[in-house]
Amino acid sequence: MQGGWSNHPSETVSVLASLRISLSLSLLYPSRSCSPSLPRPARLSSISSIPPTGPRMPSSQSDLWRLSSHEKNPGLPSSEDVEAAPLQQDAPCSKGRKRAPFVRRGLMVLTFLTASIWLSPLIGRTPSLTRYWSQSATPLDTQCDTLLTASAGTYTVRLETLVSSLPPSTVWVAEPGASASYFIGSFSSEEWWLSERPFLVVVGQSFDGRPRVYLVTPTFEALRARLLELPEEVRHIARWVEWREDQSPYQVLGAALEDDGETFVLDPMVRHFVGQGLRKVLQEETDEEVLASVSLIRERKTTHEVDLLRCANQKTLHAIRQTRKRMYLGISESQTSNILEEEMAKTGLIGGEGLVLFGEDAALPHGSGTNRRLGESDLILIDAGGKWGGYVSDITRTFALPKSKIPQHYIDLWETVRQAQYAAFEFLKGTNASSPPKLADLDRSARNVVSAWHRSEPSSSSPAVDPTDDASVPDFSIFTHRLGHGIGLEGHEVPYLVQGPLGERRVQSGQVFSLEPGIYLPQDGEEVHGMRGVGVRLEDCFIVTEDEQGRLGGEWLSGPIGAWGEEP
Repeated sequence: MQGGWSNHPSETVSVLASLRISLSLSLLYPSRSCSPSLPRPARLSSISSIPPTGPRMPSSQSDLWRLSSHEKNPGLPSSEDVEAAPLQQDAPCSKGRKRAPFVRRGLMVLTFLTASIWLSPLIGRTPSLTRYWSQSATPLDTQCDTLLTASAGTYTVRLETLVSSLPPSTVWVAEPGASASYFIGSFSSEEWWLSERPFLVVVGQSFDGRPRVYLVTPTFEALRARLLELPEEVRHIARWVEWREDQSPYQVLGAALEDDGETFVLDPMVRHFVGQGLRKVLQEETDEEVLASVSLIRERKTTHEVDLLRCANQKTLHAIRQTRKRMYLGISESQTSNILEEEMAKTGLIGGEGLVLFGEDAALPHGSGTNRRLGESDLILIDAGGKWGGYVSDITRTFALPKSKIPQHYIDLWETVRQAQYAAFEFLKGTNASSPPKLADLDRSARNVVSAWHRSEPSSSSPAVDPTDDASVPDFSIFTHRLGHGIGLEGHEVPYLVQGPLGERRVQSGQVFSLEPGIYLPQDGEEVHGMRGVGVRLEDCFIVTEDEQGRLGGEWLSGPIGAWGEEP
């Protein structure tokens, strides 16, 4: 339900509480007087019998029409007759008007009171409908609101860090999106959409070593582009470069750079044709160390960024918990999605939404496109996210309702996924920053727990598998996706906790990941431990930390859930 009455019968019971009070009061205290009616015009039949006041001559064309009409239909009153007709008054209220016998009213009151006693248990368990429209603040609001304004100098520090990571005479090139927004505080993908006409954000170094920003825009879009607000610290170092429709934006940029740029580093999200155009004018920097150094600037989050991510994730978790309270057996996936979006909007999150899957629909990681209704033995999977201060949340919970009847082997499956999530976190705590693990090692540590359960070997007694053993073949049979992804201004961003080439990089303190293991047993797939048509995923985000001794660890930004039956 969103902005209207619920389809669930029990949710309307609380309305009876207010109705029974008003009805009882009206019966106990009936009106002791009647209100006189307002004056009303007399009936037309009485008007037609009013004698004329005397002949008169028409003074206008309209009078002539009215007179001729009256002459043709003598029984039809004229407009003057209607206007002059006296008003009839209702008879005054009689103080002696009979009321219903007191005994009859007493029996009616007794009937309502008896019904109220029987309905009280239902009403006591049913939340007030007004709660669904309330926009009450969450405990996080005050502290999270203070984070929405970046402190002075934020973008100067980011730009200085960027240019210090670039070789001499090298510029960094991006299109509007998360990276542009990160470094110059404007031109996010929401503020400027991409088209076949490139708009480029270019950062280089001036002769005195300070950052310089070039904003390359089509001439006909220049005025609109200048209307977007830039932070003061960026505006005074920004230079606008315009290109006409008959010009190449890349050649115009090359001429504007002069000696500031001979090579370029391309942001990974820049489209292919833009990169091709730049390569015709400038030389591309391909040194892996340079590219990794630039990438780490966004990957390693500051305290302010982590606080924004924590707010986004905890608000999302709050919305999931509130959604669960409003769910019931028989509710559909789409109804639950509407409730979830409503609850996320109450927290102040921007663009809050989620994936809602029941029962066998959750056996496919992103669902099957149906609109299943919640059954008594169905697990519920909600994967939700929204933005706070531009930073994205990502949380998944698999749970049941208090009235659900979940088979024990489903709970065992759920517990295996929970252990897999903790395994990656615990593995990281045993490593050191001087020799950090690979991203793939975290994925493998969680995957080993799922594989052991798949082989019917309890994790506690199965032979330990070294997560750093690259020779081991990863098992993707029922845990079908990577363990996690980076998160920040984008919901999915580098680095990725995955096997293969992308997982060869080393873990760094300050990186923020999701940890989201899952087990998926489709209805038409392999039967595992007697189960088909069930899926479980648990997801929370955490930041990699480093202590004074150089030991790596982590801090959860939300959750995680500790045991089956706890609040999601």
